[in-house]
Amino acid sequence: MKNTTDPQKKMSVIAQSLYLANLLLLPGLSFLLLLNYFIKFKSQSGLARIHLYRAMQLCIVNGVLLAIVPLIYIFVFSEKPDTAIMIMIFYFVCVHAVFVLLGMLNLSRAMAKKLPLF
Repeated sequence: MKNTTDPQKKMSVIAQSLYLANLLLLPGLSFLLLLNYFIKFKSQSGLARIHLYRAMQLCIVNGVLLAIVPLIYIFVFSEKPDTAIMIMIFYFVCVHAVFVLLGMLNLSRAMAKKLPLF
């Protein structure tokens, strides 16, 4: 049997995999690779483009919600730093878990040739 791989599906899976790798495995390097794919293939049309744009958008939202918001909260509410740090650890774990689950759902949708949910 001849293996015919759909290039749209392949690019969609790569984009969503890089999104998950950015959250779980190699945060900075995976984001740079995803940014490289975004710049290189943003003129592509179809399903791959939608998954690429959504993965890039989610990475930016992740960066804001997982890195910048906790730092702002800790610096603003520095009267009781122990409480602020504990709240931010809880916030980080919960929000990170939501983004990982969303990434896994979008990866499964990319493998099924469906649109991402976000």
